[in-house]
Amino acid sequence: MIQELTALAGSEVLPFHMPGHKRQSDGSWIEEIYRYDITEIDGFDNLQDPKGLISDIEKGFAEYYGADKAHLLVNGSTCGILSAISAVVPHRELLLMDRGAHQSAFNAAFLGELRTAYINRATLNGYEISACVSPEEVGRMLKAAEEKKDLPKAVFLTSPTYEGFIADTEKIADMVHDHDIPLIVDGAHGAHLNVSKRADITVVSLHKTLPALTQLSVLLVNGDRVDDTEIKRFINIFQTSSPSYILMASADKCLEHLKEGFGSAKESLDKELDRIYALKSRLRKIDIIGPEYVGKDGIYGYDRSKINLVDRSGKADGQILYDILRKKNGIQPEMAMGADCLLMTSIMDTHESFELLMDAIEAADREI
Repeated sequence: MIQELTALAGSEVLPFHMPGHKRQSDGSWIEEIYRYDITEIDGFDNLQDPKGLISDIEKGFAEYYGADKAHLLVNGSTCGILSAISAVVPHRELLLMDRGAHQSAFNAAFLGELRTAYINRATLNGYEISACVSPEEVGRMLKAAEEKKDLPKAVFLTSPTYEGFIADTEKIADMVHDHDIPLIVDGAHGAHLNVSKRADITVVSLHKTLPALTQLSVLLVNGDRVDDTEIKRFINIFQTSSPSYILMASADKCLEHLKEGFGSAKESLDKELDRIYALKSRLRKIDIIGPEYVGKDGIYGYDRSKINLVDRSGKADGQILYDILRKKNGIQPEMAMGADCLLMTSIMDTHESFELLMDAIEAADREI
């Protein structure tokens, strides 16, 4: 799609169509973007019924992630989660869902007037950070639902969590499928990881952890427990009918990166993360937590690219750590919640940025 947009931008074809800027510069920094911002014109496919360029991108993502189908989302994973739940769980039926789910899952339950049963997560010892949905808890709730003859129409969980903790989705999928129920996984934070092929629907946010523009996500479908036509119907209900071709071109470029494997960038990131986690031994107050919790509280794996900082003594909460890093050291964290200050890294971070981050963490440690 990038080549086609570039060719159009350099052509003399007059745009008597939307958008209103007509690919003309207004003299601001955004002028280059205007040249590539178009609508559904000849040769550029239609997101609501893709058969050309957009269809090729979707097929590429399906192939990369090992899915049967892939649907490009320009309204983020929020649109994907709303669509997945709405397509699979009929009006006023029961959804078994992760209590720590994203707000879009609760909004889907609200819109469908669904009955909900919540799967609780454990909390990491002493840190008020939630772990993962465990297979044991899912099994317990499914057994109770079976005894009441009120099985849910779907099970919804989050993996990885915001903080990078990964659930055993393979085992959970087997348990859910034993009851012939579909499993929906909010994998928004796991687009850079191996996506579980056992889940019936997985939603990943390209923009969160990969080089892609904000709002870009993909909904992946596997197997025949869910009706892909129904999923597409709800995507078209929740998603804009005027998608940004700039966003979709970014998705095309992101797919290109994925297929190429990012060259040496992934290896470089692993080395930088080794340095970050080795920093723990030099810190007196701040702890960098995550990997040591694998095997506990439903946590099956950990995404090391998420860096969770906590004060071992408990005197400084996540917001204090956040403020020290942001206001005194020029580091912008992702968020602060409870004891946790979360930083997100990606293959686009440089050696120099990691050097500055390590200096800032050590400076914060001295201040605390």
